[in-house]
Amino acid sequence: MHLALRDVYYERAVELLLSKQDGCVKAVCMSAYEEILFMLRTARKHAQFAIRGGGENELDHLFCEFMKVLSGNVKAVLSMLSLKETVEHAEGFFLSSGEANRASVALQAEEYVRRARDVLHSARNTLDLAHGAYEELKASNEGQFNDDERERYERACRHHRERIKQRPEWSTYTKPTGGFG
Repeated sequence: MHLALRDVYYERAVELLLSKQDGCVKAVCMSAYEEILFMLRTARKHAQFAIRGGGENELDHLFCEFMKVLSGNVKAVLSMLSLKETVEHAEGFFLSSGEANRASVALQAEEYVRRARDVLHSARNTLDLAHGAYEELKASNEGQFNDDERERYERACRHHRERIKQRPEWSTYTKPTGGFG
């Protein structure tokens, strides 16, 4: 059931986004943000399938667009972390000109981390604003279920929440090929 997958993946992505401390905006956390992006994309895909399956309404479309915005925030965090790593690995290049020193290169890398924190802060604020609307959407969708559909939805939610719990830890998660774009 696509609505169950939408809700489970979206709620897990939100939980992870809200749990990330500002200190976790560094390279070792890139895989965590890649996982969050994967979950948001999966939620959005299932939201789109649910809309195509009937009962199309404006709020469902708006929620898909909201997840697109939220995914963009996560991509921006990943981009800043990637730029930070690039600057740190290119330190030799910057130092070869004689105009830069290690401290200035480190400051530039830290600037990317600050931008990532700013984007993360904005994403959290956006989630706060959207919480009520999501709960209303979810209740509206569930309100249209008959008893059999409600049981299938709840069973699917339980099953997929368990599957997500069995996913590998962040440190062992590997980014899918094709980048995060």
